[in-house]
Amino acid sequence: MFFLQPTAIPYLTLELQDDIMPTAPPPGNVLVTGVSGFSGIWIAHALLANGYHVRGTVRNPKKGAHVAEPDAFDNALDGSIAAVIHVAGVAELDATDASDIFGPNRDGVVNLLNSTLKHGKNVKRFVYMSSAQALLGNDDIFHVYTEDDWAEKDLALVQEKGSGAGGQALYRASKVLAERAIVDFVETHKMEIGWDAVRILPAWIFGPVIHDWKTIDDLNLSSKVMYQQLTVPRDNDKVNDYASEYIDVRDVADAFVAALQVEGAGGKRLLLDAGAYTYQNLYDAVNKVAPDLKGVVRGNPNAPPFTFPGAFVDSSRTVSLLRLKPFRSLGETAADTFRSIQTKLEGRAA
Repeated sequence: MFFLQPTAIPYLTLELQDDIMPTAPPPGNVLVTGVSGFSGIWIAHALLANGYHVRGTVRNPKKGAHVAEPDAFDNALDGSIAAVIHVAGVAELDATDASDIFGPNRDGVVNLLNSTLKHGKNVKRFVYMSSAQALLGNDDIFHVYTEDDWAEKDLALVQEKGSGAGGQALYRASKVLAERAIVDFVETHKMEIGWDAVRILPAWIFGPVIHDWKTIDDLNLSSKVMYQQLTVPRDNDKVNDYASEYIDVRDVADAFVAALQVEGAGGKRLLLDAGAYTYQNLYDAVNKVAPDLKGVVRGNPNAPPFTFPGAFVDSSRTVSLLRLKPFRSLGETAADTFRSIQTKLEGRAA
């Protein structure tokens, strides 16, 4: 656990109406769990740039297993903390043991809520990083997901088969149950607590990697996925296949800061998705913003053009409520992701 002091660099400015006051304004102290991870470190950066003080908890080498311990967060919380941002957890889609996912993702949330109840007497807002994976499962492949969607099929599969449900279902179910645990906890203890809770569900998060890593295998899952998409060629008849949804990690960080400051965010489920893309969309987007970038697959620039009509997760309510600026483009996000990884790899090889 450690403290970071705010910088004087403006990073995110909110225009608040006269009748809406920030719930947890700077220079308050914010506890960020998982602060050494890909998203956590960017959220800490955004908080510091907006004048907050940051207290961080760092996940251990056992992929966050420590957060499943009942008193794991007790020492991180005291009367000086004004807000809690919970990022720590396990993001894996190939787990074979339910306890490896449900321990850190569901039980870790419950433990942090209990610690906040016991020790966070001045906390005003609790913000949780869920995942758009907690929405998925509609049979219509063109369904646009909203705040009302839940991964009910995956939850039912896990309830039926346990670890045998497979890694993707385990991850989705863990996020669903974590969110519902938060809602239930706030409702149960509403007469005892002075804070509300916000749940933010990003699509796949990409962007520049600034946390510490040694090899490609050490990278967080989404960064590995993006690097593979950009460097592994596909057959020409596969370049127009759906690749992913995306949101830039810097836009995610902005949203978490805004969630502390916008009163109307309390109790909400907020979605973040900048759009869907095919592999060729990705190649073309990077080539447009960084035509001299070496090592990126070019695909088949002559392939019949195809783009999705929009994101498959509707972020419009979130953008409006939090007054977010336009999300970064796919080209900017992908090029910055690639540069941050490739630069470090080349530096190690030199």
